[in-house]
Amino acid sequence: MIVWETKENRKTLRLHCVATVILGMQNDYGNVERMFVGDGKGQLHILTVPNLALEKTVPISNTALRAMCSDNEESLALLIADAGGKIWCYDGNSETHLLFETNRSISSIRSERNTIRIQSGWEQCTFERDGQLQNSHDASTSFGENTMLRRIRERKKLDEQRERAESQVRLMAGI
Repeated sequence: MIVWETKENRKTLRLHCVATVILGMQNDYGNVERMFVGDGKGQLHILTVPNLALEKTVPISNTALRAMCSDNEESLALLIADAGGKIWCYDGNSETHLLFETNRSISSIRSERNTIRIQSGWEQCTFERDGQLQNSHDASTSFGENTMLRRIRERKKLDEQRERAESQVRLMAGI
């Protein structure tokens, strides 16, 4: 169920599937006027806001849709990632085409000039629009390093606190 609530009223819309990703698009005045809802069946539902009416449903993939973003290359187009690691482009009308496959589980997607950046777990990848992998960075290694540095700082802090406490005890014993 999708709920759109404003100060004036509350609208609900029941989709007959599980929503897996939602993207709201603003107009020039900063108001959300359209929502795109991806579902577990691989369909894209286009809703108009604020009346929350279902404009149309477009089949995209045969697996759940996982992430969406607006495409910088085309004004009305969306980039959509599915659970199978495929990147789709929806032109805003009814045309959908497969851009490329990543063979990764995608958790987020972003369009940047001529490239598409995806997040797949700890890995961040940059692809060209034809699917060529430009760059891949595994952030889990930096997380491990940061965790180790944090533990070292915490250990130093605890050692300093222990030394201060011991010095206070020595002072009290000397009195």
